[in-house]
Amino acid sequence: MANSNAAHQINDEEEYMEINTRYGKQLVAKSSLLTFPEGLPGFEGLHQYKLFHEEGKSTVYYLQSTEDPDIRLPLVTPESCKIDYRIELTDEETEKLQIVSAEDVLVVVTLSDNPDKAGAGITANFMAPIIINAQSRIGLQKILNHVDGGVVIQAA
Repeated sequence: MANSNAAHQINDEEEYMEINTRYGKQLVAKSSLLTFPEGLPGFEGLHQYKLFHEEGKSTVYYLQSTEDPDIRLPLVTPESCKIDYRIELTDEETEKLQIVSAEDVLVVVTLSDNPDKAGAGITANFMAPIIINAQSRIGLQKILNHVDGGVVIQAA
């Protein structure tokens, strides 16, 4: 699989690191890494990730742990599923993400192939979106225990 990352154009002033992925070693710019200060549910001890996508296929992204090559989460934006999806962040979450402008926020959801349910297909987990501040490169996963006025999902 060819993938796209920030290391295609090597800049002599940029710091790079090599990470192991399911597809072998990748050279990535340190400035392109995402930090999840609290980790992700189930992966609380892993804090640094790199966001990849297949060349020519920008619908599905992969959140690859830089600390564990076996941890790679497929992600999509709600818009790619033709869903208008909005969530509200608490003041604490906004502060953790260092959000200054709503335009800097990326919301993605994880995909699962449901191995326990043969023929169920691929599902997107809208109850645990991942929120990333593209400017600060800080992320968190918000667990929604119930749906109320804070989430709007509309199929287009």
